[in-house]
Amino acid sequence: MQRVVLLAPEVTVALDAGGFASLSMDGFAQQRLYSQWIGGGEGMGVCVLDSEGRVYAARPGPQDPPELAAFLRLCASRRQQVLQLRAALARAPVDGKANLALGCALLDLGCRVGTEDLLVRAAQAGEVDANHRLARLFALDGRCERARQWLRAALPSAAADVTLGYVLFKERKHVEAATLLAGPARDPALGDEALRARLYLGKALHECGRDAEARVVLQSLAQDASDSIFGASALHSLTHLDDKDHGHTH
Repeated sequence: MQRVVLLAPEVTVALDAGGFASLSMDGFAQQRLYSQWIGGGEGMGVCVLDSEGRVYAARPGPQDPPELAAFLRLCASRRQQVLQLRAALARAPVDGKANLALGCALLDLGCRVGTEDLLVRAAQAGEVDANHRLARLFALDGRCERARQWLRAALPSAAADVTLGYVLFKERKHVEAATLLAGPARDPALGDEALRARLYLGKALHECGRDAEARVVLQSLAQDASDSIFGASALHSLTHLDDKDHGHTH
């Protein structure tokens, strides 16, 4: 299935534009690599390596062509930033801000490799923003109890609210998640945090059975962020929303 996605026109364009070489691997036969690079056990997913073979981005689960193409564009656009942040950390390996900057950059790309260590060092150095970022990292893999532990140490902020809303969504507390995410979702000054809030607000509303509201949120996100991973994920969620046989109940 994923090999077919790799041949989709928008994906081949994104691969060529980013200078990527693609390789398909069996997630069952390579469970160790899948767990290290993407997270969890075997399965579908995509990870991106830099020129030195270091993972700097990952996205678990099956991808449809628009999502994968948007993810590849994001990885290409952040490649140089990650290299610069790695170089800055190499010059000051115990600096809290340097650890936080690289940890946050990798987290935004879904990378699990080394991200926890970076953010823990940042938190230990007094970088309070690292606390809710660690919560987001653990929630990414469904480790919500650990996420809650770090959230208790986080200072109040709009970004921390987005993280808490994401944790609530992962805990299937969809009504609470939708209520909390509604505020950050309306604040464009938050940048990507607002886009993330809008995506999970739409998903949470759908899980609450409020599909008409979910559709409005997701359609506006798909339109406003059409070239981003958030817009592509909104389109994916809309396709799921409109599928009368999506095979679950809420």
